[in-house]
Parts: sequence; structure tokens; C-alpha cells
Amino acid sequence: MSIEETESAASGAPSTPREAARASHHSGATTTGTERNCWHTTDAQISSDEPNIKAAKGFFAAQYCGELDGSFANFVQPDFRFVVSCACNDELRAAIPWAGYEHKGREGYQRLTALLYSEYELLSYETTRYTNAGTQVFVEGHFRLRHRETARIADSDFLARLEMRNGKIASGQFYENTAAVAAARSAD
Repeated sequence: MSIEETESAASGAPSTPREAARASHHSGATTTGTERNCWHTTDAQISSDEPNIKAAKGFFAAQYCGELDGSFANFVQPDFRFVVSCACNDELRAAIPWAGYEHKGREGYQRLTALLYSEYELLSYETTRYTNAGTQVFVEGHFRLRHRETARIADSDFLARLEMRNGKIASGQFYENTAAVAAARSAD
């Protein structure tokens, strides 16, 4: 299924981890407290960080808490681009509908997250390290997702590479265990 074909399937779906947790909570499903333990990084907590690290932390914290507008207004360049894995792999696109594409701007990123959370419930998510490398920031972390239809778990460490420009994120690439994410989609 292409990203265009899955776009209609994602309409009305949660588009942030917090919305996904809220939907699971209200549907009677058990959550791990994602909604009540929303990670808020205040300006005071990140004010001592370098501008690039501050932007990366703010981006992840704001979007995790469902504040996509604030995330894009404060931490992202207008011409933002984001890719899950690589934008050049047809096999990956067939296995994971939102991976292998370049998502452009806020709308593209919102479509990516809507597709993701229409299929998966977020069980856990954490960022563990931010590394400033000049014009890039690397973010390490871990996530666990449960597929909404198969109930299979995708468990993965991740690395996000963010290209920085003037203290804001210009583009990003997210590396994860795509085999685990694809396998959780399969009922086999």
C-alpha cells in the first residue's frame, strides 16, 4: 500500500503519541501511563543546552505531548523534511507504508504520525542521549509499539539524525528496527 492509499485510512486517527495514548485509555485499553506521564521539558530545563540540543529536545518533547503546532513553530525550519529509514527503498515502502518516503513540512510529518498511530499503540518511548555534532544532532532512544490489529509488539532502539540550521531542525532521518516494525504488522 502506498502512502497515498493509506492516507484515507489514517484520517481521524491519533497523530501524536499523547493522542494515541488518550484513544487507548478512552477505549478501555490498558496503557502504561503515557497520558499521565507526558514528558514536559520546560525552558528552564533546556535553557542551559546549546541551541541545537535545545531545539532537538524541544521538538521531541513538544510532539510527544501532542503539541505539534508548538513543535513546528519553535523548533523546525519552514522547509523541514523527514524520512523514516531511507527515501529510496521500494521494498521498505511495501512493508511499512510511512517509511521510505520524504515527508515534507508540518503536513507531511503530521500525515506520517497519523499513519503510524492509526496502526500502532505506543507502549513506551524515551530519548536517552542527545549529541551535538556541529550542524547535526543525533538523538538516541527506545520505543515499544503494539500493532492495533495483530497485537504484535515492535520493540526497537532508534537513532534520529537531525540536520540543523540557525538553531532549528531543517531535516531529519529516523533509523529504527524496521524489520520489527514490519513484522508486527504481519499476522503470520
